[in-house]
Amino acid sequence: MRNSDGDVKIPASATRTPFYVRPFVSHDNWIRIVTAVVLFGSWEFFGRGVNPLLVALPSQVLIATWEMLLTGELLAATVESLSVFAVGYLISLVLGMAIGILMGTSRTAEVALDPYVNALYSMPLIALVPILMLWVGVGFTSKVIIVVMFAIFPVIINTLAGVRNVEKSYLDIGVAFGATRWMTFSGIVIPSAVPYIASGMRLAVSRAIIAMIVAEFLTSIAGLGGLIINYSNQFQTAKAFVPVFILAILGNLLTHSVKLVEDRMSAWR
Repeated sequence: MRNSDGDVKIPASATRTPFYVRPFVSHDNWIRIVTAVVLFGSWEFFGRGVNPLLVALPSQVLIATWEMLLTGELLAATVESLSVFAVGYLISLVLGMAIGILMGTSRTAEVALDPYVNALYSMPLIALVPILMLWVGVGFTSKVIIVVMFAIFPVIINTLAGVRNVEKSYLDIGVAFGATRWMTFSGIVIPSAVPYIASGMRLAVSRAIIAMIVAEFLTSIAGLGGLIINYSNQFQTAKAFVPVFILAILGNLLTHSVKLVEDRMSAWR
């Protein structure tokens, strides 16, 4: 192909490395694999001299994971915990962005809500859990509300910061071209706030996972948090470690998923 100047133009697809030539494992993944092998290998080797009631070996955790998968309790607990996480996290995103945008675009709303947002964000929300249990019980609803309480504030604060920190030059350009208020909001303010909103989403993931476990510890003793409590009380350390590893894996997967969404949103911006 040639462009208007007569130069040969090579398609972008032709410059990409074919999938069958690319290395199966990238350099970064090799580093992660080697780190994991060293970490768990050291744990397996040095952990043999530790009381098994206190620390379980990785090999014992793998065996316990297989046993819990066969009985179905691990899958059932994971589904129950993820249900609470998904509902609470989605509510946090929708409400958090709505409140953040409202506070960012309305001075009256910011003055009215800012003291309460700052107070609730800075206070130990776990202190409100017993009162919440009195109001709505110890079921699914209470756990979702606890997740929302923990996860919503990073979304609100980051969305507010994104709306408030739009480049003035962009707004001036919109005014110069006669953009309406809605065009300015949808075409300038929201795209400029995307990195802030994405950061709030990522922070909300970790807080939502913590809230999910706290809710399961303090309310119905169910899900992955319930497995940790029950097996710790029975001194079955290997099985108590299984949901801990599952939570670590879920945390990484969910954070990576939000990072992919963030990359997509940045491209749109």
